[in-house]
Amino acid sequence: MRIMKDNTIKRLTSVLLLTPLAAITSWPLAAADLSPFGTNWPAIEFHGFASQGFLASSQYNYLGDSSHGSFRFTEAGLNASINPFPRTRISAQAFTFDVGEAGDYDLVLDYAQIQYTFNEWLGVRAGRIRRPEGIFNEIQDVDLAYTWVVVPQGVCNSRWRDMYLSVDGGELFGTLPMRQAGSLSYELYDGLQRPQLDGGFAIQKENLPPNIKLAWINSPQLGGGQLWWNAPWNGLRLGAALNLDQDLTFVNVTGRRSQGSPLTQRYSLEYFWKAWTLQGEYFTSRVTYENTGGGQPDSIKLIDPDGWFASAAYRFNKWFETGVYYTEYYPNKNDRSGATLAVHSDGYQKDAALALRFDPTSWWIFKIEGHHINGTGQLFDNVNNPVRGDNGWWMLAVKTTVSF
Repeated sequence: MRIMKDNTIKRLTSVLLLTPLAAITSWPLAAADLSPFGTNWPAIEFHGFASQGFLASSQYNYLGDSSHGSFRFTEAGLNASINPFPRTRISAQAFTFDVGEAGDYDLVLDYAQIQYTFNEWLGVRAGRIRRPEGIFNEIQDVDLAYTWVVVPQGVCNSRWRDMYLSVDGGELFGTLPMRQAGSLSYELYDGLQRPQLDGGFAIQKENLPPNIKLAWINSPQLGGGQLWWNAPWNGLRLGAALNLDQDLTFVNVTGRRSQGSPLTQRYSLEYFWKAWTLQGEYFTSRVTYENTGGGQPDSIKLIDPDGWFASAAYRFNKWFETGVYYTEYYPNKNDRSGATLAVHSDGYQKDAALALRFDPTSWWIFKIEGHHINGTGQLFDNVNNPVRGDNGWWMLAVKTTVSF
C-alpha cells in the first residue's frame, strides 16, 4: 500500500508540474508575450501533451499488472522552442512516463538541443539529441503521429526509453537530392547514453535469471547513423540504421560484472498512399557479454535477438482511422522455438493487433486496441508471471491523449 501511495503522489506531482504552464501557454497570445529579449526577438513557443492509458490482459502481466487491469500507462510532456537567429533552432522537452515498473513517473529532460542548418544537405545538432533509429524512435511521444495504442513491441520496447530515445552528443544531418532517383536523407550521430538503475534496461536484466538487482550501469558511448531513401514518387521511403554501443557495462549487487558492445541493425519501409499508411520494419542485434567476478567463474554469453512488424492503417475521415499490425520478437534468433529454454514460450512472442482511433477534436484523440498474443518472450517478469506456457492470450489497450 505504501508503494502504491508513493507512486500516486509522484505521478500527480510530475503531471501537475507540466500541466499548468502548458495550459497557460496554449492560449493564442501567450507565446507572443514570452519573447526573452524584447518584442524584436521571436517568441518562445510552448506545446505539450498528456496521455492516460489502461491495459487489461486475460492471463499474464504485460507492461504492468495488466491481468488485474492497470492504469500505469501514462505519458506527459512539455516542450519549448525558439528560432533566435536565421537557420537556428533551440528546443527542449520535459517528460514523465510510466509503463508498468518502468518510468515510475520520474520527471526527466527528454531532449535539449541547438540546431543550425547550413543548407538542405548539411545541418548540425548538439546537446541531448533525439536518437534517429527506425520509424517510431523519434515519434514515440507524438501520439497524433500513429494509429496504435501500443507501438509494435517486436521492434520498439516501450519500457526502454532511457536506452533508446536520446544521447548526449552531436549529430550531422541533411538531404541529398538525386534528381530522377529521388533523394537521400542522412543522420550521423555520436554521444553518451544515460541508462538508469530504475529504467527498463535494468528492470529486464534484474528479472532474467539469476534475478539479481543491479548496483551500477555506465554511460556507454553510442555512435551510429540512419539513411532514408525518399523515392521519386510521393509517399514511399526505405530506411536503414546502424548503431554500436561501446563497452556497455553493468554490475549487480554481488559484484558480478558484464561488459559488451551491442551492434544493432534496423531496416524500415513506409508508404503513404491516399488514405493508407503501410509500414514494416526489421531489427537485429548482437552482443557478446564477458562476465567476471561476483564469486562465479568467468563466462561469455551471446545475446542475439531480432524482431519485425508489418502494419496497415486506413483513414476513413478526419475523425476515424483503423489499422492492424502483426509483430514478432525473438530473444535469440538462433532458437526461435525456445527449445533450449526451461519455458519454451519464453523464446518468442507473436502479437496480432487491431486498433480503432477516434479524433473528436484537433487536440483530443481516443484509441482502443485488441491484441492476441502467443508466447511470453517479452514478459520479462518471472515474479508476477511464475507459470508461463504456449497458450495464446489476449490484451485490451485503451488510451486517450490531449495535446496543446
